[in-house]
Amino acid sequence: MSETKIYEILDEAKELSEKMMEYKGQADKDLMLVWMYNTLGLIMKLGKAVEELDDRFELMEDSLKE
Repeated sequence: MSETKIYEILDEAKELSEKMMEYKGQADKDLMLVWMYNTLGLIMKLGKAVEELDDRFELMEDSLKE
């Protein structure tokens, strides 16, 4: 379900954030690029999950109107 996906994505973001904080003193440009790419990937996944959730709410609203 979309709600579960959102929580999974937030957990991934938390793990990534913890890794970033753990290695921030040792991070080089390549590692920073990987982190940025991973962050953008999480944002895209979150956007898709929110869009799916919004679509489901619209369907539910439409079915209640009928």
